[in-house]
Amino acid sequence: MRLLIATIFLLFAGSALAQISTPSPNKLYAVVFQATVNASGKIDTLKVSKVLDPASGTTNPVDVPVPKSYVAAARSFLSKRTYSTDTKEFFTYTFYDPSQPTRADIDPKASHQ
Repeated sequence: MRLLIATIFLLFAGSALAQISTPSPNKLYAVVFQATVNASGKIDTLKVSKVLDPASGTTNPVDVPVPKSYVAAARSFLSKRTYSTDTKEFFTYTFYDPSQPTRADIDPKASHQ
């Protein structure tokens, strides 16, 4: 009987620990990109500079992998506008939800209304 109770406890504790250490599917990160523009003011190069956790209140980078599908989505999203050609290189960011790796158009304000 003790073995059964201990086994159930371990299974429950392991499940609870997994839920605690697994990021929330709606956790948003800010992906900071280093970008360059061409003579037409369109995105030429786009490179991940760092990933931030806005909830942390700091600009310290966090170790969150950014898939190629997200970088492609960010390129598409950021290419919708024309940028000033006065500065060839700049930094910008988009919000990243790991559960939606092909969406870079996430507006955190809209999701909290």
